[in-house]
Amino acid sequence: MEQGTSRSARSAVIAALLRHGNLSRSELAVLTELSRASITDVTQQLLAQGLLLELPVLQLETRRGRPAILLSLHAAHACFVGINIADTATAIVLTDMQGRILARQAMPPYKTPEELVAAVRKGYQQLLRASSIPRTRVQGVGLTVTGIVDHKEGICRYSAALDWRDVPISKMIGKAMHLPAWMDNDAKAVAVGEKFFGRAREYMHFTSVVLGRTIGAAHSMNGTLYRGQDGGAGEIAHITVDPNGVLCRCGRNGCLDTISGGAALQLTARELGLKVNSMRDLESLAMHGNTVATRLLRHAGKVLGSVIASLIQINNPQCILFTDMEGFGNGVFRTATRQAIENGILPRFLAGTEILFNEVEADFLPRSAASIAAFEYLRTIR
Repeated sequence: MEQGTSRSARSAVIAALLRHGNLSRSELAVLTELSRASITDVTQQLLAQGLLLELPVLQLETRRGRPAILLSLHAAHACFVGINIADTATAIVLTDMQGRILARQAMPPYKTPEELVAAVRKGYQQLLRASSIPRTRVQGVGLTVTGIVDHKEGICRYSAALDWRDVPISKMIGKAMHLPAWMDNDAKAVAVGEKFFGRAREYMHFTSVVLGRTIGAAHSMNGTLYRGQDGGAGEIAHITVDPNGVLCRCGRNGCLDTISGGAALQLTARELGLKVNSMRDLESLAMHGNTVATRLLRHAGKVLGSVIASLIQINNPQCILFTDMEGFGNGVFRTATRQAIENGILPRFLAGTEILFNEVEADFLPRSAASIAAFEYLRTIR
């Protein structure tokens, strides 16, 4: 095979194994539409590099011929660091090649990018000691940031949550850790992680919506993440939903974040006299009949659902996958969001669009960050 063809074939094989798990060579040929000869060449290269494992399958009595040999990505071949950079806390994890967390470390507060880099350097050393993983096995670091990210250059162009503008944080952290570093917007990282390791493996067209302290979104179209002109696609948090609303951190009034984001919801609840420290507290009050909490959650869900309904009619995805980072749970907010979506789209979209909610743990975002590094490593390895 020519080099260009070989690289394309390798990428297709790796992508198929990431999405479907263990596969035979025959199944790979069908899924990738490559010839059996190409599959043999590619898989032999990957086996020689230690990226694949062969898993023999017992011969079934009803089948004749040689037993099938399943191929699997060798999860322990490489490890990756994942770092979620947020306004309240930064978490760092170490994962294997298939996204399993091997070690985790909480990070101290920081005020500047330089303080963050120093904290990451220390946290990385602690991860290696805790996991007993040799430094040579770690092949890269992935970063997630809330805001607009230049993925290719590794620059956070703008983050209202962090008050960052044009910060080359990927280069800074990569230099400090002596590792290749890749960065993406947190919602886009979630979409990549769900596509290759999670609930979106079977979808070619889906929108990932992250419900956290802020609201984020990313769109996968034809199996490819859509970034827009300069990486800003999916910034639904700053869609104006109430021109006369409260001032947002971005400097404008009435953004979606000021109504439906977890941080804004809790702040508004406290201003209205409710004693809440989390979204679970707010939902619990609503469940026990507190009309203020119920009204607040219902309005926030309705506004978010109306925005998502517009996205569905614009992009026509197979699925909207909500990732609940904040603990909204299956309560008033989720019900109001789903109702607003169903009431806001045409029947033909309603029948063809799955609405899924996924509650995740705190490690989900740094794990998604590590998946960026794993994906880039597998995509570019020769």
